[in-house]
Amino acid sequence: MKILHFSPENFARVPANLVRAERKLGHESYLMTLYPSAHQFHDEDMCLDLPFVAKAYINRLKIFFNIHKRQVESVRLDTKRGVPIWHPSNVLVKGLFFLRDKIWEPKIRKVLESIHIHTFDLLFLDGGAGFLRSGRIVQELKHRGMKIGVLYCGSDLRRRGIIHQIDRLADYRFTVEFDHTLLDPRLRFLFFPFELPRFSEPGKKETDKIRIGHSPTNRAVKGTDIILEHLNRLKQDYPIEIVMIENLPHQEALCLKKSCDIFVDNIGQLGYGISSLEALAMGIPTAVELLPDFESVLGQHPFINISKKNLSEKLIPFIHSEKLRKTWGEKGKEWVKNHHDPVRVAETILKRVQQEVSL
Repeated sequence: MKILHFSPENFARVPANLVRAERKLGHESYLMTLYPSAHQFHDEDMCLDLPFVAKAYINRLKIFFNIHKRQVESVRLDTKRGVPIWHPSNVLVKGLFFLRDKIWEPKIRKVLESIHIHTFDLLFLDGGAGFLRSGRIVQELKHRGMKIGVLYCGSDLRRRGIIHQIDRLADYRFTVEFDHTLLDPRLRFLFFPFELPRFSEPGKKETDKIRIGHSPTNRAVKGTDIILEHLNRLKQDYPIEIVMIENLPHQEALCLKKSCDIFVDNIGQLGYGISSLEALAMGIPTAVELLPDFESVLGQHPFINISKKNLSEKLIPFIHSEKLRKTWGEKGKEWVKNHHDPVRVAETILKRVQQEVSL
C-alpha cells in the first residue's frame, strides 16, 4: 500500500516510528508534518512549516481566546459527558480558523499535488487533525476512494476533543492512550510504537548511592510534589540520590536517565508514557501508577505499580536489592521489545485496513 501520515508535528516520534515500520513491512510510506518538532526530530519526509502554529504568540492567543478550554491534568475526564468535541469558542475564533484555512490551503494543495496524492491508498491523520480545520481536503480525498485513519497519541483528545469535520470521515480510529477508549468506545487501543533513540552512554557511576530518577515535563501532571515528598522521606533513612531530569535537551535527558538505578514516572490516573518506556528499555525498574482497568488490559507487565499512599514502601525492596533491580530491569527491556515494537504496532493497524480492503 501507499500511505501518507499527516501530523501537526512528529510528536514523540510516533508518526516517524510508524512510517519506518510500514516501510519494513514492504509498504510505501511517508510522513508530512505541519511544523518542526519542538525536540528537533528531523524524521519527516516533508515539513509544510506553515505560519500560525506552535509559536509563543500563537499560544498566547489561544489562552486569550480560550481556544483550548481543558487544561492538561493527571486525572481522567468524566466519561458521562461523552466524547469531547471541538467547537470554536466564539464567532471571532471561528473566523480566525476560517482565515487560517484560506491562507494554508493553496500551499497544502500544491504540496499534495507534487507527491501525486491521488495515487495513495491510505491517509493517516495523527492527532485526529486534518490539513484544514474545515476538513475540506480530507473530504475530497475520501470521495475519491482513499481510506482515512486517525490515531490519537497524546493529550489532543482530552484537551481539544475530536474535530467532527475530520472524525466523521474516518474509516479507522486508534489511540495509544487507554483513557481515550473510555471517552470514545470506537477507538481501538494500541501500544505506543517506541524505539529507544541512540544517545551517548553516561560515564561510570561515581557514587554508591541508589540513584532514583524523575523526569517531569509538567510537574502538576506528573504528581512531582507527591513523588519528591516520598523520595525526600526515603532519603532520611536510605542511601539514595534524587535525580531530577528536567528542562534538558533530549540527548542529555536520556544520558542522565541511564545513570539511574530506579525511575519514578508519575502519580496519576493516565498510566505510563514515553518516559517510562525509555527507562524500561534501558533496563531500569520503573514505578508508575496504573489504575485497575488499565492494568487488566496490560496483563503481565514490568511496572512497579504505585500510588500516593504506597510509593515509599513499594520502592524500599528495590533500594535494598541489586538483584531485584536487575531482574525487573531485564523483564522491562523484554516487555518493551515484545509490546511496543513499532513493526508489531504497524502490523496491527494495517491488518485491519487490509482485511477491510479485501472484503
